[in-house]
Amino acid sequence: MISLHFFVALFATSTLAAPTTPGQRSVHTSLLECLDSYSITTLVSTSANYSSAIVPFNLRVPWKPAAMAIPKSTDQIAAAVLCANAYDVKVAARGGGHSYAANGLGGADGSLVVDMKNFKSVEVDSETGIATVGAGNRLGDVASGLFAQGERAMPHGLCPGVGIAGHALHGGFGFTSRMWGTALDVIKSMEVVLADGSIVTTTATLYPDLFWALRGAGSSYGIVTSFTLQTHPAPTNGVQFTYAFANTTIDDKVRIFTAMQDYAQHTAPSNMALRLWTLTDVFEITGVFWGSAAAFNTTIAPLLDSWHLTPKPTITSRGWLASLSAFANDAPLAQPAVYTAHETFFAKSLVAPEPLTPTSLASFFTFMISPRAATAPMNWWVIADLYGGATSTINTHTLADASYAVRDALWTFQMYTHTWTQLPPFLNMGFDLLADMVDSIKTAQPETEFAAYPNYVDPTLEKEEAHRLYYGSQMPRLQHVKRMVDPKSRFWHPQAIGA
Repeated sequence: MISLHFFVALFATSTLAAPTTPGQRSVHTSLLECLDSYSITTLVSTSANYSSAIVPFNLRVPWKPAAMAIPKSTDQIAAAVLCANAYDVKVAARGGGHSYAANGLGGADGSLVVDMKNFKSVEVDSETGIATVGAGNRLGDVASGLFAQGERAMPHGLCPGVGIAGHALHGGFGFTSRMWGTALDVIKSMEVVLADGSIVTTTATLYPDLFWALRGAGSSYGIVTSFTLQTHPAPTNGVQFTYAFANTTIDDKVRIFTAMQDYAQHTAPSNMALRLWTLTDVFEITGVFWGSAAAFNTTIAPLLDSWHLTPKPTITSRGWLASLSAFANDAPLAQPAVYTAHETFFAKSLVAPEPLTPTSLASFFTFMISPRAATAPMNWWVIADLYGGATSTINTHTLADASYAVRDALWTFQMYTHTWTQLPPFLNMGFDLLADMVDSIKTAQPETEFAAYPNYVDPTLEKEEAHRLYYGSQMPRLQHVKRMVDPKSRFWHPQAIGA
C-alpha cells in the first residue's frame, strides 16, 4: 500500500523551500528572524500588543506563546510551520480562541500560535449551495454570511463568538444538528497545511484518512485554512419554547426527565431540539421546533400530557437569524474585529449513549440541591442536550465516516462553573464540584460506558483518559494517521493525538 505521506508529498501544492537545515541556520538565528524572512506579521513577548493579543477567552488558562504569527496567506501559514520545524517549536492554530483549555494558544506555554483572523471569507455557490468558508470566521459571521447569500444555513453551535474551525473540527453540535448533523458532517473538503509545510486539499476521496481524522480531532493534524460546506435552506420559522417548573421534588424531576427521555427516543422529530437547563433552584425544559406554530402545538402535545404537571410556558416564533440571536441571549451575530468577551470558568461533559436510569437521575438531582452545590461560592449550571433518538441525523453516521466518536449519544451534558465576576481567581473547589457532579450520574449507573464531548474540553483529564472519553475505539486509526502526517507531533496541545 502506498502511504498517505507519499501522496501528500506527491500532490502537495506548496513550493516553499525549507527555511534552513541544521547546517544552514546562519541564515537566521531565531524563530522570529525566520518568520520575518517570510514577511509574516509576528508578535513576541517584547511586542507592544503581545499581552493583549494572547488574552484567552477563558481567563483561567493564560498561556504564553513563544510567538504569535498572523499570516495573510496560506503560503505564509506553511512558512510559519517550516520555521517551527527549524527551531523545534510546537504549533497551534487559533481560529476563534474559544477553546475551554485555550488550546488555540497551545494549551501550555511556549508554542508558536498561528492566528487565523485574516481568513474570513464566506462565499456560497448559488447552484450547489456549497459554501467556502475561511477558518478565521466566527459562527455569527458565518451564519450572517450564509443567510445573505440565498438564505442558506448550516448546523453549528449557539454562541456567535465561537470560531468555526475548532468548532467544526471537533464536533459542532447545535439546535439544528438532529435535523442536519453536526458541523463536521457537512464538510465537503478542506485546505490544510501539514507538518512538513505542504498544502493539500482533502476530501472523502482525496487523502481519505486525513479527511477522516481532521473531522473529529482536527487540531492534532494540521492547520485548516478553509472549508467547503454543504449548506441547507434556512428554516423560515423557529418556535422557541421554555417550560419552567417550580417547587419540584426529586421525584418530580425524575418523572419529568424520564418522560422527556421516552418522548425523545420514540416521538421527537428531527426538527426538534430539546434541552434540560438546571441549577439548584431552576428546572426548565427548553428548545426549538423548526416549523410552524400549529405543527409545534401538535408535536409537543404528547410530551406535555406525559408530565402530569403544569409548567410555566414561554413560546415565541422567530425567523432564522432572529432565532440564532435569541439562543445567544439576544447577542448580535456580527462579531467585532477585536474580540473582547472573556470568562473565568471550568467545564466538564458527560455523553450518555443510552437512557439514564431513575436511580442515576435521582442521584444527580439530589446532588444539585445538596448544601455543597446550593451554597457553592461560584455560579454554576448544567445543560443536557438531546443528541439522539430515533430520528436524529447525528446517529445515522458511522465511526467510519469521521473520527468524531460521539455518534451513539442520546444525551450530552455540560456542567459549567464560573466566578461571579467572570474574572480570576478561580477557586479550586470548582474542579471537585463538577467532578462529583459528573460522578453522581456515573457511579449510580455503572453498567453504562459514558463518554465526553471534545468541544467541552476538560484540561484536568490526563491525556490517556481524555483520549478514551473523546475518541474511544477511534484511537488506533487516529494514531496511525498522526504517524503518517505528523510523526514529530508538530501540531500539539496536552491532549492532542500523539501528545
